[in-house]
Amino acid sequence: MHFKYAGILSCIYVTFMYGLALPILFAYAAFTFFNYYLVEKLLITYYYQKPPVYDERLNKAAISLLKWAPLLMMFFGSWIMSNK
Repeated sequence: MHFKYAGILSCIYVTFMYGLALPILFAYAAFTFFNYYLVEKLLITYYYQKPPVYDERLNKAAISLLKWAPLLMMFFGSWIMSNK
């Protein structure tokens, strides 16, 4: 599960950091999350013998990292919008 969280977090952070400069990143991120959701749903339904092990600590760690993304968006966005 940790590599799936790594992909999701990296997509979120890159989109939030550079999304104001390249607005198409928000559409790419939406497509990426839809793709992650669809593939994971199909894998759980048809491929895995047992569902993957989910740990409460991993979810809490990911959520605690997510709250810093809007702050980075604010700082990088103000720099991007004020830079000539």
